Amino acid sequence: KLGLVEQFAADLHLPLDTGENIDMAMVDYLDQIFLDGADMDDATRLYAAWCWRNPSFGRNGHIRLSRVSRALQGWKKLSPTTTRAPMPWIFAALIATQMVHDGDLVGGLALITMFLCYLRPGEAMRLKKADLVRPTPQCSFWAVNLHPSSRGESSKLLLSDESLMLDSSDLLSLGTFLDRQRIGEADQPLFKSMYPNVKKSFEKTQERCGLKNVKYVMYHARHGGPSHDRRHKLRSLVKVKQRGRWVGDSSLRRYEAHARVQQEEGKETLQVQLRAAAAARSLEMMFRAATLRHSAVVLPPLKAGKLLSSSLGVPVLRAPLRNMGLIAKPGHHRRP
Repeated sequence: KLGLVEQFAADLHLPLDTGENIDMAMVDYLDQIFLDGADMDDATRLYAAWCWRNPSFGRNGHIRLSRVSRALQGWKKLSPTTTRAPMPWIFAALIATQMVHDGDLVGGLALITMFLCYLRPGEAMRLKKADLVRPTPQCSFWAVNLHPSSRGESSKLLLSDESLMLDSSDLLSLGTFLDRQRIGEADQPLFKSMYPNVKKSFEKTQERCGLKNVKYVMYHARHGGPSHDRRHKLRSLVKVKQRGRWVGDSSLRRYEAHARVQQEEGKETLQVQLRAAAAARSLEMMFRAATLRHSAVVLPPLKAGKLLSSSLGVPVLRAPLRNMGLIAKPGHHRRP
């Protein structure tokens, strides 16, 4: 984005040598993208990126971009900021199912963990194996210890040791599935993949799932979780607020919008909705099979179908999932 500003200034021969000239050039650029229909988020990110790269500017610097600040205030009045749409649970399950089938078990587990725990993507990918807490005789649920003080970590609100119970009725075995694939030292990442790789897999998988009328980023899962829980009355508003670690009610209202979940679902065809709903119902069975190879625990046999190893080494229930239309059929692969 900063490159676009600099290219804009170069094309119009606008100097960027002083704070005053930078202020005027950036206002001209903001006027241009406003007329082009850009969102206010684009403008605020541009301003934040400039101040981050040039610490002399902005709130903590000694150079003020007063014209840019007034332009952003006017933009907000003319075009109020819109919040991210909540990702429906059935679409999250469909994407996760396809990610696992494509060999990205880590990405599928990470997405579902973000959704059910209301986690930011960065928070989920920074989790260590030691942050997953086993059940005890006093509590039968797995838990996650966010931002442990023992590592000197803190949240966006400077809080440490925030606890989250993995008690969602949509996937009660999530803690078990996470435990099966945490092999290695306790200080190693819980999700053994870099965020850019998971992000790329997530974006590519949406297209393979047939989601043509909605477009999500992984942060949409943090909006989807609370909206899903309130829509189905799985948690009270107070519990949702505590789980999301929101201090004010205004923050909660930006994230919890269960009526919009139905709008998001309705954007896709009935066939896609039915496939997604079937994926949500089969999610536990799918993760049970996919994480089996990572566990030393002997489990009772599954009756739903034959367990096969995928070409990428991740076991999946191919036949039942394909018969239900949950996973795509690769045209170049021949079953032996």
